[in-house]
Amino acid sequence: MPHRLFGGDDPATIGPMRWLLHGNLTPAAAEALTRHQQQVRQAGDVGLAPDAGPDEVFETARKGQLEIITTDAGLAQAPFEQHLRFGRTMVLLGVEEGDVEQDDAIDRLFERYKRLSPARLYTVTGSRVKIRQLPGK
Repeated sequence: MPHRLFGGDDPATIGPMRWLLHGNLTPAAAEALTRHQQQVRQAGDVGLAPDAGPDEVFETARKGQLEIITTDAGLAQAPFEQHLRFGRTMVLLGVEEGDVEQDDAIDRLFERYKRLSPARLYTVTGSRVKIRQLPGK
């Protein structure tokens, strides 16, 4: 068996993902990510203004090597509608606002998918997780 520098594809050997929290995420959502051994960054911590446009959000995430988790459907649709490239992972929480719903949605996402893929949009609703490939160049 060939030696793998980074431990192969075993989720237990892959380091945590770093997430930029965007939109109306509750403290419970951040706690859920942390519980799944993910690292979280608030938008303000990375110098992102609350009214930043999708291009600025994506560029900040790229520079900081951050994935994005958001409640903003407009941000999630920007790569498709505005032809903005984002090659990292994005999660859209399309659930009702409130601690329990976002927390449960994140738990369901990580129970179903041990490792999320880059250049994908994961849309988590009350009943399912939908995966869509983000547009390339």
